[in-house]
Amino acid sequence: MTNGWTYRRADHDDIVELASWRGAGSLGLRPHFHDESQLVLVLSGSRSFRIDSETITVPAGHAALIPAGMMHAPMPTPDEETVCLNAYVSASRACSSLRVVSFGARWQRVGEISPEHILEIADDILSRAPSASIGRSGRSKLGAALTESLAPIGAVAAGFGRSREGFSRMVSRELGVAPHAFRLLARLNLARQLLRAGEPIAAVAVDAGFSDQSHLTRLFRRTFGTTPGVYWRD
Repeated sequence: MTNGWTYRRADHDDIVELASWRGAGSLGLRPHFHDESQLVLVLSGSRSFRIDSETITVPAGHAALIPAGMMHAPMPTPDEETVCLNAYVSASRACSSLRVVSFGARWQRVGEISPEHILEIADDILSRAPSASIGRSGRSKLGAALTESLAPIGAVAAGFGRSREGFSRMVSRELGVAPHAFRLLARLNLARQLLRAGEPIAAVAVDAGFSDQSHLTRLFRRTFGTTPGVYWRD
């Protein structure tokens, strides 16, 4: 495994993709969310995430399940060698909040972790966690209203009986970012989906609503820590 992010497919119906990281520490990134649940397995070093103004650290030998749709910001960690595996699994595997469990020293290398191991850990976390439906229906409704319509934010706000300013405050409180920022993140997630399907980067930029390929590349790198070119090649 080379330094930085390496992406690959899992060849398993319940795992959308795998992303391996090796490097001195880990990257800090802007707040974002995924359409899938993200399982983070840390083999050495640590990963930290900022969620709802709280920093949660996942040390070596531990795994964290970040529910689909949960806003989180990866935090930079110390320069010690960090090796981890991100597995993006079906959104049906989700709990109401980030959960961390220990898996001990079962693996020394990412390549030793099979899809069956990944799903076993995800299901173990879910067996200990409250239902994913707790407190999420309102957030899901807001997210759907922003992403399923091209209407101006003011029009979406009116549908909720709010002024534009009041709606923006509500979205920022419930979803973690302002309405326009949430829509941008949804478009970036769409870009990931199209890239996974093998669509050329220039076409992805157009289909996901970006002005051109360089615009997509700049925002994709800032949000996910890699470029569409690296992501698409892998």
